[in-house]
Amino acid sequence: MEMDLTKKFESVYEIESDAIFRFCLLRVSNRETALDITQETFLRFWQSLQKDKEILSNRAFIFTIAHRLIIDWYRKKKSLSLDKMLDNEDGADYEVEDQMSTEGKLESSAEGRFLIEKINELPSSYRHPLYLRFVEDLSPSEIAEIMGVSINAASVRINRGLIELRKITGYEIQ
Repeated sequence: MEMDLTKKFESVYEIESDAIFRFCLLRVSNRETALDITQETFLRFWQSLQKDKEILSNRAFIFTIAHRLIIDWYRKKKSLSLDKMLDNEDGADYEVEDQMSTEGKLESSAEGRFLIEKINELPSSYRHPLYLRFVEDLSPSEIAEIMGVSINAASVRINRGLIELRKITGYEIQ
């Protein structure tokens, strides 16, 4: 039983650790903090596996853990009021760090940097779902689970966010 859990954990870690680290790094803009949050994310994932918690989607589950840890980090770090955090979708914009350039990744290309900057200009209700959908390649159902909304609401936010993104980038479809 323990061996099965270890193999499952190792498999998920191998597949998702880079994406979780990128997600954390783009949110907190500090490599060491991102590493700490990534480590804590996988620690909590391991603890959940040991408690035999029902996990429907490993990917959505660990992104949810990371998202909540980032919110907690901002609450401690910035001492922001809850109202201000909710207005600004946990107080962080997505940023691209120069040290995070990986060939072939969206964040490393000039177009990717441009689009991430433009995503940051969107209202918070569109910014988070678009990032998760197009940078982290999560499905609408995984995004819905992470954000605590229905799948339909997540899809609507993605579609409306795309419309707004096209407007501010000048790629508006006539």
